[in-house]
Formats: sequence, structure tokens, C-alpha cells
Amino acid sequence: MYENYFGLMGNPFGMTPDPQFYFRSSSHREALAALEYGVRSRRGFMTLVGEVGTGKTTLLNTLLDTLDQSTCTILVKHTTVDREDLLKLILNSLYTTYGPRRQKKEKEPSGLFSDNRVAGLSRAELINEFNAFVTGEFLAYQPAPLLIIDEAQNLDRDVLEEIRLLTNLESPKSKMLQVILSGQPELENLLMRPDLRQLRQRIAVHARLDPLTLEETGEYIDFRLEKAGYSSSCKLFSDAALNAIWSSSKGSPRAINVLCDHALVNAFAMGLDQVNMLSAQEAIQDVLFLRPRLKDARRPEPYLVADFEEHHDAMENPDSAAIADQKGDSR
Repeated sequence: MYENYFGLMGNPFGMTPDPQFYFRSSSHREALAALEYGVRSRRGFMTLVGEVGTGKTTLLNTLLDTLDQSTCTILVKHTTVDREDLLKLILNSLYTTYGPRRQKKEKEPSGLFSDNRVAGLSRAELINEFNAFVTGEFLAYQPAPLLIIDEAQNLDRDVLEEIRLLTNLESPKSKMLQVILSGQPELENLLMRPDLRQLRQRIAVHARLDPLTLEETGEYIDFRLEKAGYSSSCKLFSDAALNAIWSSSKGSPRAINVLCDHALVNAFAMGLDQVNMLSAQEAIQDVLFLRPRLKDARRPEPYLVADFEEHHDAMENPDSAAIADQKGDSR
């Protein structure tokens, strides 16, 4: 709607985790460098923690783009699974992407496809199949296979323990399976459980994403506008609008994207050349306040249950209400 109006070649504030729009804030640079080091050095267990909307998925996609093409990556996004389901997801990913052990597939009545080597296997058989696949097919791979689990804060304790046991597979010099657990701050609380101390002790790299500062928010907005083709020397967002967006978003890149997108729509509708305070405030009101507020709405006065019951009885029996009023007058 507003792209041509502001001289843009695309949407600068899209919601997809596109590595092209990856903004390297200080915490993002440190987190990416830490994970790159961990993967290349085969450090084994790594974690990436950040609040909702801080860019964890975008950072992971950027990390995958930087890795050697020979790296075997297994990405798991469905974390409400049990131990056997997780093993099946991992093996299906390996079979689908890397073909040496893949077998002929049969079509099920539902229209879905299942791999004969996975369907119907017990947990012990799934583990043996995974070990045989990794040691057989990937023994010569450099680096070791990388398992990335997004939204890891949703994993059950038993599933986390299963992942730990899978990482026992190692050669005398390095791990044969590496793991990145990515999730919200609840993941840290989960890993602090006493019964997960063995897993916690294996975490060699811990990366964290912080919200953007006010200065970084301005740089972030300018960066995305430039990537979308904005070339004017005039700032598209006023300082007042920038302050309001940063304060309301609490530095979350996802929230900044939503607010900036709405603010540009408002500025376009108003015929403005710049997002000012008014267009930003209206965007904030539209996005962050889910329930409309009525002007001059009067807050009801507090009442006692006895008062409410008395009022209800009076509505049901007008004669008794009149008698009660007379008694009140006589008092």
C-alpha cells in the first residue's frame, strides 16, 4: 500500500525471519559469533535464549547460511513431542535430506508418506538406527551433524534427557552430534532443574539475545528501510516517533516491525512525507491496545453484594421498595 508512496521496492518490515534483513546488534553479533565458534569447534551442546520476538529464528537462519554446505543440519520446530516422536523426526529428516540409507516409501491411506525404516520401530530400535546412520554415513562428514531445536522451552524433561543421551555418541577427539537448543527465557529455568544437571553441565556455549537499545532501534529501522530500497536523505521516522516506537516495543524487533508497518500505513493515509508522533501513536494504539477504549467512559463505583441484592429485590417488588423508603424517611 505505502511502498510506492515512500519510494520502497518492498516491504521493509515483513514478519518472516529473512536473513537478508538480519540486523547485527551488539548482542546479535556476540550470539552469532559464539554459535559459529561452537559449531566449528564441535563443542557439543549450545543454547540460544531470547525473549519473544528478539530474532532467534532469524539468527539461526543466518547461522545456517554461514556454515559449510557439507554440514548435516536437522531442524526440529515441533517441540510438543515425546521421546519416540523426536527420534522419528530426526531420522525422517536424515532420510529425506541424505539418501544413502533411505528406503522405498509407501503411501498410506491418508495420503501421507511414511518411511519403512521408522514406522513401527521401538525406542531402542530407533536409537540403534540413529547410531548406525550417524556412525556409518556421517563418519567422514566434517563437521559433525547439527541438531537445532527451536522453541526448546516446550520440551519435556524426558525428551531433554533423550537428547543428552544421543550426544553420548562421540569419537575419541570430538562429538559426533552437536545440539543447539533455542528458546525463550523459560528454557533457562527448565535447565536449572536439579534432575537436568547432567545436561546443564554439558552446555559449552550459552548465547543470549537482548532487546534493542534506543540507538540500536534507530539503526535497525534505517537498516531495514535501506534494504527495502529507501534512498532519500530525509529521515522517514521523526525522533519523536522513533522514541514512541522504541518505548512501546520494549526493544523487541518483531514488535518494532509491526509498529513501523502500521505507522507507515497511517502516514500514507494522512498524506505525510514522514512518520510523525501522531501516526506512530495511532499505530501503537491500534496494535498494543487490543480492546477499544470509550471516550469519557465512567468507571462504575464499587458496591456491596448486600446493596446489589437489595436493589434487585426492589426491582422485583416495587411495593416493598416503597415501604423500605418510608421506613428510611421515618428514621
